[in-house]
Amino acid sequence: MLKHNILALTLLLCCTAGFAQREALSVEESTALKAKVTASTKSLRSLQSDFIQTKQVSYMDKAIRSTGKLSFKAPGKIRWEYESPTNYAIIFDGQTMHTIESGRTKTTKLAANRRMKGLNDLLVGSLQGSDILDESRFDIAYYRDKSNYVAVLVPKDKGLSRYIQQVELVFDGTSLLLNQVTLTDPAGDSTKLAFTNHRKNASVPDATFQP
Repeated sequence: MLKHNILALTLLLCCTAGFAQREALSVEESTALKAKVTASTKSLRSLQSDFIQTKQVSYMDKAIRSTGKLSFKAPGKIRWEYESPTNYAIIFDGQTMHTIESGRTKTTKLAANRRMKGLNDLLVGSLQGSDILDESRFDIAYYRDKSNYVAVLVPKDKGLSRYIQQVELVFDGTSLLLNQVTLTDPAGDSTKLAFTNHRKNASVPDATFQP
């Protein structure tokens, strides 16, 4: 019994220590952080990064892990190039989404697909923080986590909240570039994107975003 109590106490202390690393920002600090992120993203003309995507779904014991490269070019062009475990690409170009796999391209008009349009807005907004840190669209809480900053967004729009329960953005504490995005759906399933090897404002050919 004593061993079980000691184990439980140890686990509790470990969990408490984990949560203690995340410190809520004051209203003044939150306002200042939003202003800094907005100013930083206004200067972002392009971004190239490697990413690891981890998808956790309730009916699978193991998470699904994918790797690839992200290319972004303002004002709203995004290419996700998945390299493993399968090779395919998704391109968002304004109001159109192109999916390229095995030499075949499927084109979807985002205006006809509210869910994908909402996802595109989130992806673009994640890179252009002035768009996503919008209190008229989200309830937002800001935190400091070690050397990084975290914004936790809960959609106010009922249409968006049907498929996204929460968005968590992790910004580098120095560069304010996005290091991680975690999307959680109402069922509790989550998709985490961790970005590394950022190349900011390097030349990205327009052909990158052509299907």
